[in-house]
Amino acid sequence: MKRILTVLTGGTIGSENRNGIIIPQNGSGIRCLELYRKKYGADTDFHCIQPVNILSENLNIKIMETVVNSILNTDLSLYDGVIITHGSDTLSYSSSMLSMCLCHLEIPVIITAANRVPDDERSNALDNIRAAVCLINEFKKGVFTVYKNEQDDHTTVYLPTRITEADRFCDSFSSFDKKVFGIIKNDSFKKISDIMLTDIYRKRQPVFDNRLSLDNNVMMIFPYPSLDYNSLTIDPSVKAVVHVTYHSSTVKTDGENSALSLLKKCLERNINMYLCSFKKGQDSVYNSLTPILNSGAKPLFDISNESAYCKLLLGVNTDNNTDELMNKNIYYEICR
Repeated sequence: MKRILTVLTGGTIGSENRNGIIIPQNGSGIRCLELYRKKYGADTDFHCIQPVNILSENLNIKIMETVVNSILNTDLSLYDGVIITHGSDTLSYSSSMLSMCLCHLEIPVIITAANRVPDDERSNALDNIRAAVCLINEFKKGVFTVYKNEQDDHTTVYLPTRITEADRFCDSFSSFDKKVFGIIKNDSFKKISDIMLTDIYRKRQPVFDNRLSLDNNVMMIFPYPSLDYNSLTIDPSVKAVVHVTYHSSTVKTDGENSALSLLKKCLERNINMYLCSFKKGQDSVYNSLTPILNSGAKPLFDISNESAYCKLLLGVNTDNNTDELMNKNIYYEICR
């Protein structure tokens, strides 16, 4: 029987519906496991901890820090794997952060969520927990996110650094590069990715020593027409800025209130501004980018918004050289 450390953090998968209001409950994540045992039997020994208990829209970097450290501070030699239950709203952010922090561990780590509370018969909570158990039975190590989209007859296995925020209409997750690692159907895993399991299993060096401390912040900017960059203030806690680009890797650089004014503020504070993201190997860029690239903005290549943000958090909070770290592939976050 596999012994699994189950890290409960709240979210829909750890909540109940009280007259139309979804509320996380202390220990309510165990309800999902009770339903799992009722359906699948006692084939797994779940040992639960609950370092935080939130709806995931309330996630912040100190909560990320707490969840990571709660796992690293546990004697993992006692377990065959780790399941982390999470809310779906910020699942893509935590998936990226957790995988970059935990990919060196010698047991598999599976992150999952649910679309509805476990007691709702329409919920995918049990499908997702079952898929997580199947992967722990299948894999030696590695970090993965599993989720069953409502329109699918299978549960998808994502590389956590490539899963992107669910859409707001179908509530479906997808991968930044439109490729997934695999699927689980009828308790059977089928690999789709060309990434080899032997590469997943190779030894990786931790990004930091012993304990994660996220004391410095990162500012993330999403563009929209007529955004007035002069109205943006950079908080003293911010040590880097990541500016999401439009799909053509462009930002507004025309006019006094353009992204150039934000870059100027960054340079005055002696902090870096990164543009996310460019396509590696593209042979040309739009003329609008010339002034901001020439003025010192740093392009990032082939990386999701979520992974750029989380990786930059690690860069400004660890002993790593930030520029070197941003161009290094920690756990498949750079799609190349």
